[in-house]
Order: sequence, then C-alpha cells, then structure tokens
Amino acid sequence: MNEAELKALHERCEAAEAMDDTLADAAARMLEDRLDGKLTARDARAALLAGTDGAVNVVGHAYPGWALSFDGHASKAPNTVWRCTLKETRGPDDDQLVGIGNAKAMPLALLAAVAHLKMMHMAGYR
Repeated sequence: MNEAELKALHERCEAAEAMDDTLADAAARMLEDRLDGKLTARDARAALLAGTDGAVNVVGHAYPGWALSFDGHASKAPNTVWRCTLKETRGPDDDQLVGIGNAKAMPLALLAAVAHLKMMHMAGYR
C-alpha cells in the first residue's frame, strides 16, 4: 500500500463503528508484506473479522515481539474510544517508530495503529 492508501485506511478504521468485509480486506492487504507466508491473506481476513483476538493474532504474526497496549474504558456508551499503541520495545518512550490508533472497537484501533506505523516508516522513521 502506498502512503495515501494507508492514510485512507487509518481514517476509515478510526471512523468506523465496527469491522466489516471491506475494512478486513484492506487490512489484510496492508499486512500482507509482513506476514511472510505465516498466514494467507484469506486466513488473515477471517481472523480480522472474528474480533479482537483474531486481530491481535494477525498483528502478532506481522510484528512478533512488538509491544502492544490498549487504553480505554469498557462501556456500552456509543462514544467509547479505544487507543492502541504499537511499538518495537516496551521500555521508555524513545522509539521513533510508534503506531497510534483511536477507534470505537479494539480491532479497529489496532489496525489504525498499524497503518500509522507503516506511514511513519515510509516517512523515514526507524
């Protein structure tokens, strides 16, 4: 995916109410270069549609060992927002390459963070 496609996916993830087929297809395509045959695009898509556990599993295959954190308040309120941070280390916040996503569902926040991470990488951050 190029930077414009990643930005569009990031924005779609942050604006969406829930994961859908179109988002799952785009996210699987975004992660394809990192999966190295560990998961097929079809399996990644199915896992992303399965919910939070599936999304964490797919991203874990794509970014093994990376630190992943969620922040938010569990609520039935329609305006609940989850914040996801994805970075290479769990230590001090001195990593240049950090993905951040905010969304109404945890899988969407995670995928927004991955899209942000990939955009940062394209911009030259390491």
